[in-house]
Amino acid sequence: MRNSKCICILPFAFCISLTLFACASAAPQQTPPAASARPDLVIVTWNLHDGAGDLVRLVEDLQARRLTDGAEVGDFVLLLQEAGPDILEFARTRGLSAYFEPVHPTRGNAIVSTRGLLNARTIELPRERQRRVAVAATVRLDRETLQVVSAHLENRVSWWRGGLFSEGARFRQAEVLIAALPPDGPVAVGGDFNAWLGRDEPAWRALAARFPDGPPPPAQPTFRKRLFLDELFFDLPPGWRVTRSIIENRYGSDHHAVLGLLQLPV
Repeated sequence: MRNSKCICILPFAFCISLTLFACASAAPQQTPPAASARPDLVIVTWNLHDGAGDLVRLVEDLQARRLTDGAEVGDFVLLLQEAGPDILEFARTRGLSAYFEPVHPTRGNAIVSTRGLLNARTIELPRERQRRVAVAATVRLDRETLQVVSAHLENRVSWWRGGLFSEGARFRQAEVLIAALPPDGPVAVGGDFNAWLGRDEPAWRALAARFPDGPPPPAQPTFRKRLFLDELFFDLPPGWRVTRSIIENRYGSDHHAVLGLLQLPV
């Protein structure tokens, strides 16, 4: 093997520096760690901040196993908020299924999936300050199906109705969202829930009560290092397992994405 040793005949101090640099340059690149099990489905919910988030890089890192502790990524579903209309072209050029509902000229809610989207639909939420929706679809996982939902609740109401203290508006929207979904069965609800007042908000409590499965929510904030606005909620049959984490890189958005790894019983 060529250059199997680092040899230096220059002055001692310079020799050490050069040796360390040469040996470091020759070090092999590390590969992702081996994972114990490949998830049956990877679910990501992410607010793209008016389309500014670099979805291409996030998907590349996801498929390269950089975001899953080395677990191989086969099928995935992206639950997106504030996506641009170009999300449909993004999906088409990659052979992915997509459903998009515009709520503003430059943004809307979307679901993008490696699996076909069945019965895709838009759920209109009560209008408080501006139009808000959720989009829902069903994906088939071999012998099972899972309904997936991307939601975006109101961030504030008019100042004379409370301004940022708009938890009542979000609670009304959460109630309509819950009523629009099946009373049981496999469901994953992701979104930006704009819980400015924290996880004790009525909307958050209602969603957590209706979709109680999975591990405790991550401790890391998803917005400006202090607010818990984004989440994945689950209602899963016995034997289904899910892990949940926050993706550290914001990829150009002002929100961190939430990552779920879903494992079905053998």
